[in-house]
Amino acid sequence: MAQVITRWLVERDIIGLAKSTKPERMAENLNVFDFALSDEDKAEIAKLDGTFAAIVNHDTVDNLKRISAWKMGAQV
Repeated sequence: MAQVITRWLVERDIIGLAKSTKPERMAENLNVFDFALSDEDKAEIAKLDGTFAAIVNHDTVDNLKRISAWKMGAQV
């Protein structure tokens, strides 16, 4: 499942950050270039895609400024 999601991101030119400490999972995370998703698969996955981040919405400049300020310890 994780490989399908990672491949879907790759095909959309989105950088996904995978986290694992297990060598076999790290290898799986990188093994997404020997297959492609069909148009039907991509259409089904796209139906699941929300238009917002569940925790922080990164879509607006104001929100990005707030996030940057949090990292710096300031308030906006």
